[in-house]
Formats: sequence, structure tokens, C-alpha cells
Amino acid sequence: MNSKISHLFRFFLFSVFFLFCLSYLSGFGSNDALAFHIRPLRVITLNDAYILAAHRNDTIKATKESYYQSTLLKWSAVGMILPNIRLIYKDQRMHFNSPAAPSSSSSSGTFSFLYPNYEYSFMLSQPILNIGAIPAYRAAQNMIAFNKMNLNNVSSATLYDVAVDYYTVINDLSLIKADSKTLSEAKTHLRLSEARLGAGLAIVTDVLQAKSQFYAARQQLLSSKNALKTVKADLAALLGISRYFGVVKPSEPVFKKAPLRTYIASAYKNNSGLKALKFAKKAADDKTLYYESQYIPTINFTASYNALSNSRFIPDGSLSFWTAGATLTMPIFQGSTRIVSIEKARSAANQSMYNTTQAKRNLKARVISEFYNIQNLKYEVITLKHEEKFASKNYELVEEEYKAGVATSVDVVTAMAELTKARHNFLSAGLSYDKSVLGLRRLTGSFKEKLVNLTEDRFN
Repeated sequence: MNSKISHLFRFFLFSVFFLFCLSYLSGFGSNDALAFHIRPLRVITLNDAYILAAHRNDTIKATKESYYQSTLLKWSAVGMILPNIRLIYKDQRMHFNSPAAPSSSSSSGTFSFLYPNYEYSFMLSQPILNIGAIPAYRAAQNMIAFNKMNLNNVSSATLYDVAVDYYTVINDLSLIKADSKTLSEAKTHLRLSEARLGAGLAIVTDVLQAKSQFYAARQQLLSSKNALKTVKADLAALLGISRYFGVVKPSEPVFKKAPLRTYIASAYKNNSGLKALKFAKKAADDKTLYYESQYIPTINFTASYNALSNSRFIPDGSLSFWTAGATLTMPIFQGSTRIVSIEKARSAANQSMYNTTQAKRNLKARVISEFYNIQNLKYEVITLKHEEKFASKNYELVEEEYKAGVATSVDVVTAMAELTKARHNFLSAGLSYDKSVLGLRRLTGSFKEKLVNLTEDRFN
């Protein structure tokens, strides 16, 4: 009986497994919620990375919110010349006490009644003269421009980081390929040393040295793979996607030959950070004018209409009445509030001016530094490429000499170490060159054509 139950249980498990496989092969996993199949690795180009960062990066989204908030400031200035209209309605019950009649001595003479009463009033206040609205509106417009330039600056910085991480991923892939080749060479040398030891043509020290070089090459390869995982995680964080994706080698960043003064002029004209500081100074100047305009009187046209339900409590009064006229407000003395506000605004304008001047100097220095650094790195890459070829030829020659018994294992290990160093230096210089070119492009505003379009004054 137990044997029969065991066979039935096995048959049941086999049936369940068969149905699962059948549903999987028939496309049961087509739904995202029930997707059990392994999807192919997603390949992202550099342009795709730019688009993903522009739409998914939360830093850019947060800066967009700041830009949107600044667009609301101009409505505060517009509201200074818009009418103020209010409607007030009251519905209440009033208690009325009647005094006693003089001829009546036996009664108390007090009677209580509840009289329903409602009241409503309509009031209008329309500014006629309010000079402060003009600098307030200009300050709001400058603040909008400042936040837009700040958004462009944050976006270009983010896209620059995306480009740097993308080229770093490509470089790390090349580094892994080079380290894999070094590991293969070290493994080949180790086998050769072991074979020569077995034939009596080498000593144990040769094998130990070969093993040491092999383990060092394997550790270097592992380090390169871990570095690739780290930079891919950083890039995925900027793009807002999973770190499991592939890349395609992009074209090398182009460094156009032009005089240094051309790059400096382009940086002054197109750098988003510098332009944002200029708009900040304009906004501070307009804010100063706004506080100074508080000395100018304001004139408002006011009108109101009032209505009561009962004239019992207003002797000789009217049930409804209206008023209209103009109100002149002349500030004479407001303590220290206005003076302090003006001085703070002037100080903020001076601060923005100093920041702009210093940022301009720093920008010029960075452009000059990147310009000459690119030229140095260009020649360094060419030199290191020749060094790598020489180190590769030297290693092949020393390896052949070791096979012939002319060179020692120490010579082979030394040549391999020099080759590994030459490969790393060449790839590192190439990455530094790409980063320097991208940095110069960022300083001169070359990333602006990749940014989100913000020509309309609304939140997208």
C-alpha cells in the first residue's frame, strides 16, 4: 500500500513538472508578471544613456521642480496690480430686551424676543499706482532665468558624469581584456616552467616565480572586474536603471583644433553656471529697486456695498448702502525694516557680482588647464602606445630566449611585469584624454544641445 502511494506521489510530481515546462515553452512567461524566461542583456548606447539620464535622473527632476517654483514668482508680482475682491456674509440671531412701561407697576416690563438677522458686504480694492510691481516682476523674470540656467548647469553636469562613466566602462572592459591576456601569458609561462622543471632544465625557484606572477595576474584581473562592476553601478544610478546592461564602444570625443582664446570666449558665452550667476546678480539688483520703491506712495480705488436684513437696531438707518473712493498710502517711517531689507538686497547684489567675477576667473583657468592638458595627454597616449608595443615585443623575445635556455625565469617575469604596466598606463592615459576632452566640452557649453527643451515657461 505504501509503495502504491509512493508511486502515485512520484507521478504527481512528474505531472506538475511536465505542465510547468509545457507552459514555459508555449509562451506562458510572456506576461511581465509571470516572466520566467531569461531576457537578453540590454545594450545601451551613449546617446541612449543621455536620454535616460535626462528623463530619469532624480537630481535633474528635483532641479526642474525648483525651476517650476520660480515660474510662480512672477504671479506674485502680477498680483500686486490685480484687484482684491471680497464677499462677507453673516447669518445670526439677535436677542432684544424691551424696557418696562412707566404706568405698569405690577409686571416686570421685560420681554425677550429672537430676531433673525443677516448681513452681507461686497468690497473691491483696485490698485491704481503701485510702482513696486515693476521691479518685483523683473526680479521674478530674472529668477526664472537663473533657475533655468541652473537646470541647464545641473543637467550638463549630469550628462558629463554619464559620459565619463560610460567611457570608464569601455576602458575597464579593455582593461579586463588586457588583464585576461596577461593571465593567459602567465599561465603559459607557468606550464612551460613546470615542463622545464620536469625535464631538468629549470629549478624550483623558476616555478615559484612563475606561480607568483600567475597569481598576481589573476588578482589584477579580479580587481579590474570589480572596478567594472563599481563604475557600472554608478552609471546605472545616474540613468535610473538596473546595473545589468551592456555598452557599445562610442566614437572618441573630438578635440577640435582652435586657438585658446576661442575656447575661452565660448566658455564665457555658453557656460550655464556662469550665466546663472549673472542672472542672480540682476535679480538682486531688481530686488533692491523693489525695496527702494516702497518710498513711493500707492493709490488704490476702493468700493464697498453693505446690506442688512432689518433696520430695527439701526435707528434712522438704511437697509443698504455703498461707498466708493480712492486711498492714498504714503509710507513715512517704517522703523528699520525697509532700510535693512534694502541693505540686504544690495549686499546680495554685491555678493553675486563678486561670485560672478571669481567664477569667470576660475572658468578661464580651468579652460586653459584642460586645453594644455589635452595636448599633453595626446602626446602621452602616442608615447605609451609605442611603449606597449616595445614591451610586447620584448616579452615575446625574452620568452623565446627562455625556451632556448638563454634567459632566466626572472627575465621573463620582469618582462611580463613591464608589459602589464605598459598596457595599464596606455589605457589609463587614453581614459584621461577622453575625460579631459569631455571636461573642456562641458566648460564651453557643448552639452547644451542634449538638454531638455525648456523654451516654454511651464513645467513639463
